[in-house]
Amino acid sequence: MPELGLRRSLRNPELWFWLALVALGVLLPTFYVDSYVYSVFVLFGMYGAINLMWSLVIGTAGLLSFATLAIVGVGAYTAAFLSIRHGLTWPEMFALGAAVGALLGAVVALPTIRLRGVYFALLTFGLVELFQSYAASSSSLGQAYGLFGAQSFVPARYIGGQTGAVIAYYAALALLMFAFVVYMLVDRGHLGLLLRTARESEPVARAIGIDVVRARFAVFVISSGVLGLVGGFYAAYYQGVSPSIFDFGQLLLLFAMIVIGGMGTARGVLMGTALLLFIDQHFQYAGAWRLIAIGVLMLVITLTTDRGLDGIPAQLRAWLETHRTRRSMPGREPVETATRSAATPLDAEVTADAGKEQVT
Repeated sequence: MPELGLRRSLRNPELWFWLALVALGVLLPTFYVDSYVYSVFVLFGMYGAINLMWSLVIGTAGLLSFATLAIVGVGAYTAAFLSIRHGLTWPEMFALGAAVGALLGAVVALPTIRLRGVYFALLTFGLVELFQSYAASSSSLGQAYGLFGAQSFVPARYIGGQTGAVIAYYAALALLMFAFVVYMLVDRGHLGLLLRTARESEPVARAIGIDVVRARFAVFVISSGVLGLVGGFYAAYYQGVSPSIFDFGQLLLLFAMIVIGGMGTARGVLMGTALLLFIDQHFQYAGAWRLIAIGVLMLVITLTTDRGLDGIPAQLRAWLETHRTRRSMPGREPVETATRSAATPLDAEVTADAGKEQVT
């Protein structure tokens, strides 16, 4: 039986897709190095990790939460503050960020996890604004200037050079792979199964003994821990943090990424992240026009697709199958023509006699 499961896994094209993508990511620095491009790749690693966890909360757990950047920001500020004041190393910053993120997720979710829809969304919106206002006004957190001077995982002699860019790239790749593994374990595992059942019919899920509240709480805390880890990574990469990490426009951009890509799949989330990050970075000179273009693209995708970019191939296959089926079915005109041509001479005489009677 284990051998049969292994064979099925090896025949799964999705597995080979992800393995090929990881292999490309690992081998990329061996034949291409550009410091600016690699800085964008680091952004992609952080954004991708954030969006995968956000997709777990919205898509798998069914919680309309916008506390994503609040948790990332608190993890980043805590790690940067303790690194500057008490000399925390970057591994300790990562661990501390994850712990703070999980703790904050538990504190937020424990009294509010029963809220649904717009009420939970409004609460989490308020958290983002609260933390941004506090960070911008607190002198111990550097106010609008933020905190800078934290430890970095890039050695000081390599910062600003191509070697440092490659080190940061591999660190971001490891962060993204870790977030992807967490996403797959939760979404494809027992928790994901319970929450998908509850998403289809919550009364039925409760009737068969599923503790929906506990399952949602667990997913929220797990995702918050990874978001806190992203915050620690952010503080170590930039050697600090400022209130701009809570920027509302940035939050909307991240939300557009998961909507355009497809909220229910990891592949869709990463596709949307890559596409909108490219538009946002490559067309910075366009100013507000690039945001308008993103809004139009989001409108078109949501109106014309079922599951974002990831759902387009399935929709095309369904359309082609429907078109092929219609073409294979006989039309009405050929059937009517064949019926007329098959009419007997007796039928023609009857029709002619009927015509003569009408004339008379």
